[in-house]
Amino acid sequence: MRRLVRFLSLVVVLAALGWLGLWWYAESRLALAVDQAAARLHAAGWTVSHGAVTRGTSPFVADVRVADLRLTPPVADGPAPTLEIPAVDLVVHPAAPLTLDLGFATVWRMALEGGPSFTLRFGSIAADDRFDLADLLHHAPDPLRAGAFHATDLRVDSENTNFTLVSIAAIDASGTRNPDAGPDSMAATLHESLRGLALSPLFVTLGNLPFGGKLTALSVDLALSGPAAALPARLTLPPGARWLAPGAAANLPALWRQLGPALHRWAQGGGHGTYDFGLTVGPLDAHGTGSFGFDAGAQPKGRLHLVADGLGAALGALSTHYPSLTGDISALTTAAAPYFTRGPKGGQRLAVDFVLAHGAVSANGTKLTTVPPLVWPASPQAVPGKAAPKG
Repeated sequence: MRRLVRFLSLVVVLAALGWLGLWWYAESRLALAVDQAAARLHAAGWTVSHGAVTRGTSPFVADVRVADLRLTPPVADGPAPTLEIPAVDLVVHPAAPLTLDLGFATVWRMALEGGPSFTLRFGSIAADDRFDLADLLHHAPDPLRAGAFHATDLRVDSENTNFTLVSIAAIDASGTRNPDAGPDSMAATLHESLRGLALSPLFVTLGNLPFGGKLTALSVDLALSGPAAALPARLTLPPGARWLAPGAAANLPALWRQLGPALHRWAQGGGHGTYDFGLTVGPLDAHGTGSFGFDAGAQPKGRLHLVADGLGAALGALSTHYPSLTGDISALTTAAAPYFTRGPKGGQRLAVDFVLAHGAVSANGTKLTTVPPLVWPASPQAVPGKAAPKG
């Protein structure tokens, strides 16, 4: 009996030591992940700084906290915004060892260089990432397989006056990726939604904005199938590019030259996808669902089913607020007239089936226009001693 007690005691001690070793290793990997993420952002031109990185003391959860995180994206012209997050918690629970939970302080600060500053207040904010075990053990550069982000009751205030500029009831985003996907497998998915966006009443009055400056809901879903190895692994923007700035369209050819060859290989390998979107603003409630792919010549093809209720009332509101657009809105209404039907509540419903095939676009079976062939960019010149990718 005494030997059994000693044996069991030894087992308990060894198990405890093993557990502590795993806990220490997990927290070490979390701390290392902070440095690796900062290094990747630095390589992309970001300015990153943070305060103390502290490790948790409870052996029942792996926990690392990053204090005073500051992020500044690369900006070639104009003021650079700096985002300040007081604290970020990285947590791994034993019950879900391949899931990284991210917790954030609920009050952030954003400042423009030499300009105004803003306070971002969240009712709640959290995110999680899920990883592949084999890739983690082999230190793969990107073991991420899925992620999600959720925030509620976001309010953006002017820091100096506490004046609310915009509020959002909820933001949700999630995605998955499968780097081993083949021609008939799901390679990636993306879901994003926003609910309850409202601009300050002052902006609504000054800008004579329709719909009370409110957007009820916006959502986008995308699913990509086909050879994941052919898809661009990461979007690397040319140094100093500002894609959303005035004149950014001049950078689009460079982006196309960069991503086009990889997308061409994906198209040739059977790449295809589905999408879904929804928009509710004022009286308008629109929803679209469709699919896209490529024919034997790697030319795009696809379908879109679009349904919109309340479009006439929404266009009427725009005409009231922006009289200068009345002519354009009348022309749009006339063009859409053949596609109006009676909706379930007796109002007008826009219902259109768009099809892109064989270089032509049709709506409800009627040809609308022809589309010139897509010219794929040439692949980059091969590096000596290294084979050039196909496509």
